[in-house]
Amino acid sequence: MNLKRVTNAKLIGVLRKKKHVRYLLCAKFVNRIGSALYNLALLTLAAKQTYSTLAISLVKLGENLPGLLDPVLAYMTDRETKRLKKAALLNIAQILLYFMLAFLLLKYQMPLALFVFILLANVLSDLLDSYMGKMFTPFSKTWIDQSERREISSLDIVLFSLSIIIGQLVGAQWLVIYPNNFWGLALLNAVTFALSLFFLKKIKFDDTVKTVMSAKNHFSVTDFLQKMRLAYSHMQQKHVLQTMWLLTFVKVIAMGYGLLLNVAMVSTSNLRFGSYSQTLVVLQLTSFIGLILGSFLRFNWLEKLSYGQLIMLANGALVFAIGSCFLGLPLGYTLFFKLIGVILSGYMTPKYYTDLLQVIDEEQLTRVDSLINFVLLISSPLGILLTTICLQLFSLKTSWLLELGAALLFIIVGEIVIYRNKRRYG
Repeated sequence: MNLKRVTNAKLIGVLRKKKHVRYLLCAKFVNRIGSALYNLALLTLAAKQTYSTLAISLVKLGENLPGLLDPVLAYMTDRETKRLKKAALLNIAQILLYFMLAFLLLKYQMPLALFVFILLANVLSDLLDSYMGKMFTPFSKTWIDQSERREISSLDIVLFSLSIIIGQLVGAQWLVIYPNNFWGLALLNAVTFALSLFFLKKIKFDDTVKTVMSAKNHFSVTDFLQKMRLAYSHMQQKHVLQTMWLLTFVKVIAMGYGLLLNVAMVSTSNLRFGSYSQTLVVLQLTSFIGLILGSFLRFNWLEKLSYGQLIMLANGALVFAIGSCFLGLPLGYTLFFKLIGVILSGYMTPKYYTDLLQVIDEEQLTRVDSLINFVLLISSPLGILLTTICLQLFSLKTSWLLELGAALLFIIVGEIVIYRNKRRYG
């Protein structure tokens, strides 16, 4: 087994040599922290309202809205050419937006209409952040050499998860020290976007991107659907659809497993380390550690496996994790198998994205990327909905058994699909 060091020399060399890549990663990292910072705060704000149940439901709905609009945002970026300048303007808009929110949040208890306005303003900021991310997507192909893409993709994935954790921890700690000071947190959010703007302004590199739509063209539903259909056909032509659908179905199972585990932790003491909240932190840290290990470590035998085989292995780890919960084993067993599954997922994701950059044409790249993200996003509420129905109809033990059966069925059907496609495409 050949195991490369986590501190990859090639990655460090790329970051030293290419300042524009380094500054872009820093800008994206800080901007994501700002986006994650207030999402947690909004849940706390919602809980303090007299209409708290409705407010929390609205916040949860708002969290998924930017992802559902991913393909639309990708379609709109088709007209952008000088993208760094546009991103800087959007950062300024985010800064002004949170200055306005700081003024509105001087009093934390508010009528429903004002709360909805604040929620929509936060959703707008998340949409701007997502739009900037879509504009940056082609830079992975034009700014980074083919031999460097996997290392940069790995780093970007780790930084994405780290930014969410940091944003949530800072937001939570702020509200522990200043329980009702939401206006100060809004100002802190504005500072993160200002720091992102600082890094964007330091980039001195050609940001011209080939466009497929004139800036004069307005949004057209017919044209949008046609371009999404072309993106889907392009994926079919490049033989990348199988992996997307396998990832989608395994995510449905994984989301159901996550919900069942959360429900089980409340009532089962051997599925907790201390309190419920402490166990959630342990689960999050396990996922983060697995993601880092999977993203940067290289195993020769894994390099020889196809994406379908890697997905089946990850689902196999999930089967053992579900089985340990069904049998009532201590949480340590579940964490071990969960760690293996996350390592495999973390290993596969940058590899898959690197190969995707290689085979997908530049003008299709943003739309293909957003289409994949959209399909994967839809799988999350689907998995949660199906599991919620099971919990309402059956006991927790029976729900674990049904989840285990679904995971085993996926392995059987998935292997059949992989075998047939291998015979068809060689």
